[in-house]
Amino acid sequence: MNTYKKGVVFTLIAACALTVLVFFGQLTLRTEHPVSTTEQTVGPPEPEPPSEPEIPAGVTEEPKAPEPEQREPLMASPHFAMEEYRCDGAGCCDGWPCAMRPELLEKIEALRCSYERPVIITSGVRCEARNEEVGGVSWSFHKRGCAADLYCPGIGVGDLAQTAKELGMNVLPYYGSGYIHVEIIP
Repeated sequence: MNTYKKGVVFTLIAACALTVLVFFGQLTLRTEHPVSTTEQTVGPPEPEPPSEPEIPAGVTEEPKAPEPEQREPLMASPHFAMEEYRCDGAGCCDGWPCAMRPELLEKIEALRCSYERPVIITSGVRCEARNEEVGGVSWSFHKRGCAADLYCPGIGVGDLAQTAKELGMNVLPYYGSGYIHVEIIP
């Protein structure tokens, strides 16, 4: 690295370090008043915590709104949330025109476990309107909760299709689009 670049890098590092020190209060550029030696060694006195406001007699305290709950997602299997299988049609249904078949969920979980890496569900259950919107066939197994479209990053479509077949699923590989359609016979 030439001398010019080294100088620029050093200047940037020094500027960043000074900014961090000033931001976290470890370095003050100017002080308005002298600091006593006890404050220098011990630090400024700790501020007292604010006291609770007094409630006048006869007035009751308003109840506080409950904190929003962080709910754990409802899981379809150890690695898949039910939400991943939901119909993604915009406003055409409540997301669940039918339930996903447990046999399919088990086989997709087994597929995920066989690769020990995430499998991404791009389409699970579909309502009639969503199925038509994506160009699905009228007898689509998606409408019965018996099919899903998925891919696994880093795994080829052919390999993923072969493993899904070995696990007992019917498979339609879409090589050009990079995913497979898996289904079970109801």
